[in-house]
Amino acid sequence: MGIISSLKIINEIAFNTFKESLKSRFFALFAIFAFIMLYASALGSMLSISHEERVLADISLLLIEIMCLVYALFHVSSALTREIQEKTIYLILSRPVPRHICLAGKELGVMITTAFIALITSIMAICVIKTRGLDVPSFFFAAVAGAFLKTAIITAFAFLFSFVSTSDTTAFVMSGLLYVLGHITSELGPLMEKASGAKYLMLKACSIIFPNLNLYSLRETAEAGFPLSIGALAAALIWIAAAYAISAWLFSKKEF
Repeated sequence: MGIISSLKIINEIAFNTFKESLKSRFFALFAIFAFIMLYASALGSMLSISHEERVLADISLLLIEIMCLVYALFHVSSALTREIQEKTIYLILSRPVPRHICLAGKELGVMITTAFIALITSIMAICVIKTRGLDVPSFFFAAVAGAFLKTAIITAFAFLFSFVSTSDTTAFVMSGLLYVLGHITSELGPLMEKASGAKYLMLKACSIIFPNLNLYSLRETAEAGFPLSIGALAAALIWIAAAYAISAWLFSKKEF
């Protein structure tokens, strides 16, 4: 199968996955819940003594990141593992479509859906900020982009966990744990300086294996004028590619 034909199939699977997610009742309920939460954040920001604009933006960004992450993780289970369980995956593989192409399309579809969620919730947050008569902070859009990159990395690993775990719940928990660990990976540097031997090697391995999600917390760096470095973007692509490669290998060995 040629590169162009492979890309066409990946795009077709990705956009079919995206369209199916928009048709689900879960998407509509999620959108309503997102608006309620963002509006509630405006009420919470009114309790701040000063800097309501900054407080409201920070709360909105936190909610956007969490909602994108939760939606992506729930969507991973329905994008591939449920199709395997219900045997509907045969409708794609019987064309025939190589499994690694199918997986690439599914992962891209979930990431497109997550980007759409980030866009919708960002528009909601901007509307809430504007209704309070406040200005949208300059770091807002860079911070949303950083939140999407975090979610994209965790999504790639969520697919991997779905192949090695025994249930969707286990994969969800493992992905959530990786999200937490990804925010403390940057703290391993000082520990490695004090460690030696096997402990140093273990910490070094963890610093390489676990993605450093703090690289994509772009609120502070955006205010300083350099939101995302080339190295951080390259690291995100490497983590996503590595997780996809292992997932594709596991998928090729899976029998169903």
